[in-house]
Amino acid sequence: MEEEQKTTETEKQMSEEQQEMSELEQENERLRKENELLKEYRASLPLKERLYDRIPLTVKQLDAIIMILLAFLVGVVALGILDR
Repeated sequence: MEEEQKTTETEKQMSEEQQEMSELEQENERLRKENELLKEYRASLPLKERLYDRIPLTVKQLDAIIMILLAFLVGVVALGILDR
């Protein structure tokens, strides 16, 4: 009698473990598909957006830095023209 209970409990544990493994495998597969979709999405982004993803600043901050640098470049060119 006691051996039957142990066997039944062992079978239940194995069944639960198999179910848990199955759920983990399904979750793993879902994450793989999501990762593939994310890679496709990133590849479809314009060059500017892909570059912005690599720099830990917001888009507004990067745009402001670019505008400041462009203004500085225009100022240097203007001073070069006026100095002639």
